[in-house]
Amino acid sequence: MKPIPLIVFLVLLAASSVTALVTLFKNSARFSSKNELVGKKLVTGFSSSDVLKVRLAKAENEVVLTRKDDKWVVPSRTDFPIDSAKEIERLVASLLALQVGLEIPADAKHFALMGLLSPDEKEQIEKHKESEKAKGEEDPADPSGLLVTFFGAGDSVHSSIIFGEDFGGDPGQPLRGIVVRDLAGNKGVWKVVGTINRRTGELGGTDVRRGPLAEAKSWLAYKFLEVEKIKSIALSAPNDKEFKGWAVTRETEEGDFAAGDVAEDEEMDTGSASAFKTLFAKLRFEDILDPAEAEKKKDPAGARQAVFTTFEGFTYTFDLVPIKAEEKSEDEDGPPPPPSNYVGTVKIEGKFAETRVKGENETEEQAKAQDQAFALTLENLKAKLVREKAYEAHTYEFAQYTVNSLLKSRSEIVKKKAPPPPEGKDDKKGAGKLPGNRPSAVTPPVRIPPVPPKKNK
Repeated sequence: MKPIPLIVFLVLLAASSVTALVTLFKNSARFSSKNELVGKKLVTGFSSSDVLKVRLAKAENEVVLTRKDDKWVVPSRTDFPIDSAKEIERLVASLLALQVGLEIPADAKHFALMGLLSPDEKEQIEKHKESEKAKGEEDPADPSGLLVTFFGAGDSVHSSIIFGEDFGGDPGQPLRGIVVRDLAGNKGVWKVVGTINRRTGELGGTDVRRGPLAEAKSWLAYKFLEVEKIKSIALSAPNDKEFKGWAVTRETEEGDFAAGDVAEDEEMDTGSASAFKTLFAKLRFEDILDPAEAEKKKDPAGARQAVFTTFEGFTYTFDLVPIKAEEKSEDEDGPPPPPSNYVGTVKIEGKFAETRVKGENETEEQAKAQDQAFALTLENLKAKLVREKAYEAHTYEFAQYTVNSLLKSRSEIVKKKAPPPPEGKDDKKGAGKLPGNRPSAVTPPVRIPPVPPKKNK
């Protein structure tokens, strides 16, 4: 048996839970034969390239991630891609870095108290909660941990570990660790040095989707459609005959939007029209929905269709349908439910000019440079079309606030002109008068006498 590294032992022993200490002191042997693992890696034998599937489960939430055609996707979200494969690599690396510091000779009766039940052990979880309630605990803590399982070819298990509470990391405890229960390799309960990232998202990134590891939507790629350089927008209501559809357009990328049917006594609402310039440039979705389930949630009466065209040649057709509001019972108190989110799908087309119109006075050198730039732009546009066409395969849930700038009635973007002031009520004509046409009193300016010059002595 190898000697225990003193500093590791002292730090981890000081941080041990009460349950673990009591168990240790009752055991005359103090440690089992597995004590030889202290100071070594808990998990070995594979790398991130060997992982083909990951299962993450915690309490009521669970997600499975799979590698498909060298890309990581979320099967429960119609194979929508995750933010980055580096997230999986980082997760595997954090697991392989865990170093054994202390074995805790706990058994099944201790797992619930240590928060190390598997989320799959539903019966034990419920029994523990009922036992805690019987002791007077109104809202017992969840006795299960975070289950992380890595699978290889043929669903072979590389590792399956339940992560409990973190400890250490304080000034007096420089080493940080976590209590784990290994279900596959070195079975048992261990205190290990190291940690695991419990939230998704790129390190240092801001434009990414973040959330708990075991929630499927936390992994969905944050990058989405970019509707840029909008030329026109048209909104219609397929199922609402009372809704008056509208369309706005502009002549240049920097120009203002205007409706084509504005009457003489009407004008564009500049606030609403200016918001169209950047509308959907950074469109984000809340979740990916199962098409069949989404169909059941729709309220078709409020359906809207929006068609965007861009100066670059893209056409985006969005079909947006509000989700049915949850019915509230008569005796239910509290504030009204928030505005409904929308079920949305998108179709994308692209028609791009294949040849460049040359300028009249271009030199041969200038023409060559312009042709190269045009060819590169065309290549990028076609690549963008291919990339964004993939988004047609999914059904989205959009938050109400992300689409409310678009889903306006015509009266909200075209308003009646303000009537001119009545004759005789003009500000300039009425200046200097009080009500009743009485002249107002005007105080003449105060005259300040000049200061006499100082006399030389």
